[in-house]
Amino acid sequence: MECEFIQYQDGEYGCGVIGKVVNTTADESVMNGDTVDIEKVAAIAFDPYTHGYYKVTERVGNAFKDGLQLK
Repeated sequence: MECEFIQYQDGEYGCGVIGKVVNTTADESVMNGDTVDIEKVAAIAFDPYTHGYYKVTERVGNAFKDGLQLK
């Protein structure tokens, strides 16, 4: 993903960067038709609290749907 820097935020609870995605590309090996197959990407995420890297592969819920059950 290619992002454009928008703003740096430094607050009471931590800091962060806000950006705007301006371009996204993916290798054909991670594609499933016209969509990206996240399991093929083998993405990792950094957790700043534990200083650890974690694999991102398993789908655990549905955005904008699962939370409705809690209302």
